[in-house]
Amino acid sequence: MTLSDVQRAALRSVRLSWAPTYEEVWDAASADTHVDGLHTDVWEDLEDALGDAVASTGASPTGLVITGNAGTGKTHLLTRFRSEVQAAGHYFVLLELLDASDFWRAALTSLRSSLLRPARDHETQLAQLLWLLSDEAGLSRAHRREFSGDAVPTPAGLDALVAAMSKRRPQVRQYHGVLRALVLLGSPDTRLADLGSAFLDDIEVEETAAERLHWGLPAHGFPAVETVRAISAFMAETAATVFAVDQIDTLLAQSAATLTAPDAAEGEVIEQVGHGLMSLRQGLYRTVTVACMLPTAWETLSSRATASVAARFRVVGPLKSLPDGAIARAIVERRLTAAYRSKEFAPPHPTWPIAPEAFATAVHHTPRDLLTKVDAHIRACVTTRTDFELASFDDGPARPAPSTPDTAPTVPVPDPVAPPVDLLSRIDEQFDALRLRARVGDVATDQTAADKRMGALIEAGLRAWTREDGGDGFQIERGNKQLDGRLRRRLPGRVEDEQHWAFRAIPAANAVATTNRVQSAATAAGVAAGMDRRKLYLLRSTPWPTSPKASSVIADAVERGAELLPLDEADLATLDALSRIIANAPDGLDEWLAARRPAHGLRMFAGLDRKPAADRPAPGSRRLRGMIPGDAVGRVGGLSSSVADVMFGGPPAPRPEPAAPSAAPAPTAPAVTAVGAPAVAGAIAVGLGPDGARVTVDPVELRKHTAIFAGSGSGKTVLLRRLVEECALRGVSAIVLDPNNDLSRLGEAWPGSPAETPSGWWEGDAERARTYLADTDVVVWTPNRPSARPLVLQPIPDFAALRTGMDGDGLEAQEAREGFAMAVEACASTLEQHVGVGGSRREQQRAILRESLDAYGRQVGRADVRGYAAFLADWDSTRSSLASADKLAPELAANLQAALINNPLLGGSGEAVDPATLLTPADGKRARVSVISLIGLPDETQRQTFVAQLQLALFSWIKRHPAGEKPLGWLLVMDEAQQIAPSGAVKPSTESTLLLASQARKYGLGLVFATQAPKGLHDKIVGNSATHFYGKLNAPVQIQAAKDVAAARGGRLDGIGALGAGDFYLGAGATTVRVHAPMCLSHHAASPPTEDEVLRIARG
Repeated sequence: MTLSDVQRAALRSVRLSWAPTYEEVWDAASADTHVDGLHTDVWEDLEDALGDAVASTGASPTGLVITGNAGTGKTHLLTRFRSEVQAAGHYFVLLELLDASDFWRAALTSLRSSLLRPARDHETQLAQLLWLLSDEAGLSRAHRREFSGDAVPTPAGLDALVAAMSKRRPQVRQYHGVLRALVLLGSPDTRLADLGSAFLDDIEVEETAAERLHWGLPAHGFPAVETVRAISAFMAETAATVFAVDQIDTLLAQSAATLTAPDAAEGEVIEQVGHGLMSLRQGLYRTVTVACMLPTAWETLSSRATASVAARFRVVGPLKSLPDGAIARAIVERRLTAAYRSKEFAPPHPTWPIAPEAFATAVHHTPRDLLTKVDAHIRACVTTRTDFELASFDDGPARPAPSTPDTAPTVPVPDPVAPPVDLLSRIDEQFDALRLRARVGDVATDQTAADKRMGALIEAGLRAWTREDGGDGFQIERGNKQLDGRLRRRLPGRVEDEQHWAFRAIPAANAVATTNRVQSAATAAGVAAGMDRRKLYLLRSTPWPTSPKASSVIADAVERGAELLPLDEADLATLDALSRIIANAPDGLDEWLAARRPAHGLRMFAGLDRKPAADRPAPGSRRLRGMIPGDAVGRVGGLSSSVADVMFGGPPAPRPEPAAPSAAPAPTAPAVTAVGAPAVAGAIAVGLGPDGARVTVDPVELRKHTAIFAGSGSGKTVLLRRLVEECALRGVSAIVLDPNNDLSRLGEAWPGSPAETPSGWWEGDAERARTYLADTDVVVWTPNRPSARPLVLQPIPDFAALRTGMDGDGLEAQEAREGFAMAVEACASTLEQHVGVGGSRREQQRAILRESLDAYGRQVGRADVRGYAAFLADWDSTRSSLASADKLAPELAANLQAALINNPLLGGSGEAVDPATLLTPADGKRARVSVISLIGLPDETQRQTFVAQLQLALFSWIKRHPAGEKPLGWLLVMDEAQQIAPSGAVKPSTESTLLLASQARKYGLGLVFATQAPKGLHDKIVGNSATHFYGKLNAPVQIQAAKDVAAARGGRLDGIGALGAGDFYLGAGATTVRVHAPMCLSHHAASPPTEDEVLRIARG
């Protein structure tokens, strides 16, 4: 029986987590999934231990060890206990022990992270602690607000807190610096929070010495063990604490598997873990220490650790499998009900698509096994679009049962049906538009923005990455204060052994902030020398700080297994687009991810495919890490040379090429055919490869836009002309912007006899040239030069056409509304300079301009600038959200009327040209090439204004006349593109160019951007162009910029500064091929024509 769309959507919304991660322990929603009747005896032991801690005046009760086999619910039990502890007003600390070599450093990192988690009545547990301490000390409410993070603290307030606490507890004087640092850590001022964090971590940075003194902090911090004990003492003043330790099994498993001399190394890890657990229980105050592990792990610890750890802990458990079918059914029903309710879906019965009678077979299964099988069955239903119920949890193939009594007998489940190509293409267009619209630049440059957004971006990217590979065996952990996210993979054949990849973006400019985050991330990730199952990727867009302390901390992290990678804005745009498209969940998304694999092309994820080495050499003892002699490796300022390359902005290593897509790859790699053989039908031969074979690009790839980075003497103009000519031969018309007179001879034949062929032509090019010239209608236009062929455009686009498709709630309607809004923004940006926007009222004027343009577009819609001027003159406060519109709107309208008189180009004197005229060939011709010479627009702003008008008119036209199924409808070629859409400052043509780059491809318009300055072109143009050509560049800064662009896409450019004329690197996706381009079919003289010659050509 086939699933209905509503049923399939409901099943797709189900997300079952059967192996809770560190982050899920803190998730309130995870606690809500608890079912009574499981592990009641262990729960009572936990409650009794907490009661003992609450009743204690200082000493900690005996610790608890919860044992249970994999999947029995140890971490889930901690999640429920965390909720109960915090609800009672106590503190909960979670230690994930991934590296035992510095137990107390890990404990301090986890304690600080846990204190920054939400509390019952306060924003964080730290705020609760400081509020209660200051209340107990009898301080004013104003001071309490400083200490709890509601206001920025003051040195006087800190002094008052320390003095008041010292009177009650004299021992506070010894650790007053810890108390001060805790207050700074909770400050809303991130600079102060970094200062407090650095003191707690005992990080001394020379630049902060004076600031430490200002806040009363001692010159030096304390060892991690002392800091943890001091914080525990402060916490014990106000409430009890639960210190939970998880993931010990993983640590023991991976240490035995990855270290050399396994017996000695494993013995060292066991000793460190055992001693650490004993010290936690012995050295903290009013604290219940709870450790979760496998029964075999506890047997190992209790028998092999020299510390008397067994005498300080009581074993509870082991946790058992599911006792009966009723509990199994309740576990599944609670999770499915929550998912279905969010979709307002009423299932046939509460556990659909699991048959009620199936739960009788779940007895003696673990909760993890139960949920794993339920999830696998739901995914099978979704993939095959079949409604069939799971009737048994017994091993072996599931026995389908009918969903309704009338269903036909069970039949084999059909194989998944491949989605239609147009479905994948539709998602391609949505994804490309989302990438271009992504606003992620601040994430790469601002730490506050990175802290706020990077976690969600990394999570979305990892979800896409795992779904591209099927998702089996992986878990994604959401970001926290130390890490932006982590991917876990259970290693087959080893109990509780995992491989981890963690990520942290650190764009902070401040050396203290950078150092804090690097050290915390390294500790939280558990990286250690020789432990290749733990990887940490530190991301940054600028060179790393070079102060001695920062260099030392970064070098130590790298020696332990961290990698320094660039935080690339193109990657961030991809992550942002993935997060949005996953949230939209279009039909066919999983198939699109499997086919396109966009996350596998991200540079920051390149290392996720690496498998751990079986026998990687490692130091005999991890206590000796970082003690490598200075002359053992090359050093630059105290750093290994490989580290220094990244820290000081050296060229990054090329990204490994991602695995090939399973179907319909995009973008398509250049095709190669033998010389003399006919090219692939419709494909454009763009050059000869190193082996002499022709390299081709399919026209559909040009629809996804092209960027050419090449300087003078590179053959860039010839390549541009040949692209235009080859498209014209295929019936594709083009508009070509000609700022340097290089392209006005596109309609002229080469001089000389037919036997004299130009150097660089291929076999058959003479005939192709004759066909091109005979069948192509080449027209040269000269805006603002009425003596030749003037071109007049309206500065107001055809809003009526842009309104098409805006109604509705679907993604296409949303994109239509966004396109309309972008057109309004582009038009306003063009008009601003003409209507007198500036001065103290600039923001109000801009708002009125945009409001009125939006209203004009919706209510009138005609492409008539004089009509809009009249509309603006009547705009007032009754229609505007600003009262100042009564005065400012008429002023803006009067300025616009004056500009129409003074600026013939803006006013459109003469007959306006519709884009159809530019793109429609004359009778008997196959294509039209409209070359727009800019000789009549000597001023750069004039050119940008004209280009914006052209682009807006073109966008309105292609929305009314989309290319449909044609691989490529038209081309718009923009030479010197860095002047049209530059990086940095916004120009009159910037917004309109971004609008086309975002929206044009879906209507069939391909854009070609050519520039001598890759560094000067807007990064969204670069990132949104599927095909890149890299030719000879001359300036070192531009050479490096081109190399960076290619490296970000997985390519490599060797000797780009020494390329000859006509030599290019062609990059499509992660593939880079060196090619030698052919000569153009039309006449390309040694020098461009003069202005007079251009005017003569235009007149015909």
